[in-house]
Amino acid sequence: MENKKVLFVLPHDDFDDDEYFQTKEILESSGISTEVCSTHMSEAQGRFKKIVNPEFLIEDVEAEDFDAFIFIGGNGASELYNDIDVQNLVKDSLLEHKVIALIGWAVPILYYANVIKGRKVTTHEDLKQEVEAGGAFYTGISMEQDGDIITGFDNRSVKDVASAVIRSLDWQRQHEESSETVRG
Repeated sequence: MENKKVLFVLPHDDFDDDEYFQTKEILESSGISTEVCSTHMSEAQGRFKKIVNPEFLIEDVEAEDFDAFIFIGGNGASELYNDIDVQNLVKDSLLEHKVIALIGWAVPILYYANVIKGRKVTTHEDLKQEVEAGGAFYTGISMEQDGDIITGFDNRSVKDVASAVIRSLDWQRQHEESSETVRG
């Protein structure tokens, strides 16, 4: 999985520490490089007061620079819902056929980016009505994958979400290698 890059998108305050740190550890142990961005360059603080230093502002991120994007939930994720840079990143990533994973309270970002209609998703039960209002099919299972979009119920879904991201990136890598063989 070398040469695969994943960007974590964190709310600046009150992100879910477990979702971020556990997912990061699983991906990096698979050889995937990770970076992190947020709405501010100052220290981002999780619900349990863990600190992360963003490397980029969301507004400076281009979809083609990464292979996958993981949006971390937590109560602070609502700050990302109406952020036009977040919405554009989601739309551009889907156009580029990038993997997008959203966990828990981050899942409504799909609704606000207007890309949720007709998709199967899962998220915390408190958000069920919101995603269904956007035209999504709520499944309520631990992890759901609908094409390039992976959603997780909450921080208990981290292993399932991380595994789905790894499988998707591995499929991308294999597809890229077979395309190069055909061209070569």
